[in-house]
Amino acid sequence: MLASRFGKRFGVYLRSLLRCLLLIGLATAMFSFAPAANATVTQFGAQVWIEPGQTPAEIDGWFATLEKSQMPVARLFMMWSYLEPQRDTWDWSLYDAAFRAAELHHVAIVATLTPSGRPSWMGGDDSQGVGVNETEAQRTAAADYMGKVVERYKGSSALDTWLLLNEPGQAPVASELASAAFAPWLKKKYAGIADLNRAWGTNYASFAEVEGPAKQNHWNPSGEIDWTAYWRSFQTSQLAWMAAEVRRHDAQHPLHLNPHALVSNLAALSDNLPEWRGFLDTLGCSIHPAWHFGLLPRDDFALGVSYVNDLVDGAITPKPHWVTELQGGNNIHSSPRPMEPTADDIAQWLWTSVGAGAERTIFWLLNARRAGREAGEWSLLDFEQQPSRRMEVATDIVRTMEAHADFFANAKPALPDVTLLLSLETMTYQLSFSNPDDVARDRNQQLLELLGIYKAMTQNGPPPRVKHFDDYDWTLPGKNRVVIVPDARVLTVGQMTNLLRFAQSGGTLVITGLSGLYDEHGKMWALSGSLSGSSLLPQVTGARLKEVHLLGTEIAVPMPGGPLPSRLWMSSVIPQDATAIATQDGETVATERHLAGGGRVIWIPSPVGLGAWTGDSAPLAKYLRTALAATYASIPFTLDDEDPACLLRVMKNGRNYVTVLTNGSAKPVGCVLHHDGALHGARIWGSDKATPETDVNLGPRQTVVDLWR
Repeated sequence: MLASRFGKRFGVYLRSLLRCLLLIGLATAMFSFAPAANATVTQFGAQVWIEPGQTPAEIDGWFATLEKSQMPVARLFMMWSYLEPQRDTWDWSLYDAAFRAAELHHVAIVATLTPSGRPSWMGGDDSQGVGVNETEAQRTAAADYMGKVVERYKGSSALDTWLLLNEPGQAPVASELASAAFAPWLKKKYAGIADLNRAWGTNYASFAEVEGPAKQNHWNPSGEIDWTAYWRSFQTSQLAWMAAEVRRHDAQHPLHLNPHALVSNLAALSDNLPEWRGFLDTLGCSIHPAWHFGLLPRDDFALGVSYVNDLVDGAITPKPHWVTELQGGNNIHSSPRPMEPTADDIAQWLWTSVGAGAERTIFWLLNARRAGREAGEWSLLDFEQQPSRRMEVATDIVRTMEAHADFFANAKPALPDVTLLLSLETMTYQLSFSNPDDVARDRNQQLLELLGIYKAMTQNGPPPRVKHFDDYDWTLPGKNRVVIVPDARVLTVGQMTNLLRFAQSGGTLVITGLSGLYDEHGKMWALSGSLSGSSLLPQVTGARLKEVHLLGTEIAVPMPGGPLPSRLWMSSVIPQDATAIATQDGETVATERHLAGGGRVIWIPSPVGLGAWTGDSAPLAKYLRTALAATYASIPFTLDDEDPACLLRVMKNGRNYVTVLTNGSAKPVGCVLHHDGALHGARIWGSDKATPETDVNLGPRQTVVDLWR
């Protein structure tokens, strides 16, 4: 941590110069900085839990363990309550010892700030804190805390990245800061207070009267929807403020965030991840299956790891993504689902994340906490502070990748050019109209429709990409690209316009479920009429929605290649310049449209993704293999769709490939892997067989990794 006198003077000069440049350029935008240089391959690491009572020798031992285990990354929580245990009394001893140990053992530190984790003397609870600050006074105190921490450790050679706030993402809160900014946001959305009153069914005299969250209106959720949508932008602004505060003191080190609970309704956590790209250098995620995979059966945990990686990657690309927290050990009391990951689980989750392109994977935790809700849980070390088999398998994977560093150093995920679109507008709507009686009507409806299609596609080969609807690059020509709109019940005019342009430019659209049924305030597009504008969806699909029929929990759409399981709803439509491809009781229930420019639109207005998720996914997998045959023909590796437990990730480096094939289930499975005959493979991880075969038999939770040249 010590620097030469010349180095200090140069550092002061350089910081002054950079601060001036920042002040010039940060008026309306923020810089983006390249992450610190990585080792030759994906890095693994772990959270070192620092707490009062630990000795410098203990702390040094944990960093020595990381070095010995070839896991050169450590997260540290810079706990405000430990650093300032009394007002204006700062104790740096614990973290000075940690940074010294990291420097000695060549471990890079991802320092996690806790700007909402106020000490108890300030009214906090001495925890790391949850969510963004609620008052201006809290922000002022947090800025002082962040400034002191950043100034003290920015000169350490061990410092790698600042993590602004652990696990951002929270439900809307009527805080002082949030309520004060709501009316200005509404003034930008509505032309005048009369427009707001018409939308909400209220009688405000001015925007100044609108304070805090909208009052719930059972018959008109417009105010509640606006409050939820507003809170996404408010949370983003607060996170951007934290980034700016760090940048005031350190213009060099990258900035990072790790949202959590991503297999759920993102609107419920106010998350709009692509909006964070402007002030972050990397985006990560927390993946704790015991906490976060409540919607997934146990046999789909590998699928969940794959999906979360793709979601986060889609939100930050072209910048890198991480798995910032991965469950490392047993949890006894501290989560809804008890779980002890096995070494096979750890291998499966790590290799799946590597195959998805994660730049880093960091375990939670290395060493367990000694007290509190998580005491003795989650760690890679046993109670004797020795590496568990879980940690040893992570080291084995590092050694495997290092042995093939010529491939892994520059490898990228190889994915089909198929993108599933997440709709935050639909998720917001579902929060207001959630019904627990069936998954087709609850708050996670759109997510589960998407996951059903995602799972079906993984039965055919590598998974599709995942993007937020408004983050997709609609300016690119659609030719050779596929976009799937999974039961996005809310579509805006702008979104439907983008879909139309995409199809007209040669793209293939697959639209499922009740997509486009409503506008963002829940008004029925098909009944809107000329007063509020008409839906553009008929121009996209070449057909008009006629009626939505409730047919039962388990139903099937009678498609030509075989019936597709669906859930509750089946819609009838009236073809215009589209062709009926499925009929039920004399009514058209699916259409296909071919456009002059080569575009194609398949409309199946039934939640067939939910049908695949809650029932049999093989029929949808078979249908997509046929409907998207040209896309699958361009992929050098595909799967037969017999067993949904088989999950394939593919990486590419030049003309060479790595395949990661996993069995997510607790039973042995047989996976049929097809590949380009010109490629020759060698097994680098998994079973003892040196040469990969077409028929791959995998034991429970087993993973095999092959290198193809």
